[in-house]
Amino acid sequence: MTPFRGLAVAFLSLGLLFATVDESQTIMKLKDGRIMKLNAPPRIAGGRIVFTTVEGRTYSLAESEVLSIGAEPTPTPTPKVLNQLDSHNLGAIAREERQKTGKTTEVAVRSTPGPRPTRTHQAPKRTPTPTPRPPA
Repeated sequence: MTPFRGLAVAFLSLGLLFATVDESQTIMKLKDGRIMKLNAPPRIAGGRIVFTTVEGRTYSLAESEVLSIGAEPTPTPTPKVLNQLDSHNLGAIAREERQKTGKTTEVAVRSTPGPRPTRTHQAPKRTPTPTPRPPA
């Protein structure tokens, strides 16, 4: 195998790898409320839209039946709202206030523990024996 041919095979395999990775699908919304997920963007020919769905079926519709064509929307994350009255959130609230003013704080480093004291063996304590009392 020549070096050029090996290089061509490598580029072809890379091309197939990136061709299979699709971050967002194309969707088509119809006026009757249906949503069609498409493999690729549709083709428009002679006033008709020709497309292939994810399931592999090919359809042809009039342009007047289609509401919109585009990428699938990605939801935006909702910002986290901190409750000012919750004591668990006070640290995060104080951190946000410091960031707004441009102040930064260093995080305290956990101190390294010192040497542990060694336990010495102690003799057992004597328990006092009660003095016998004469019978009455």
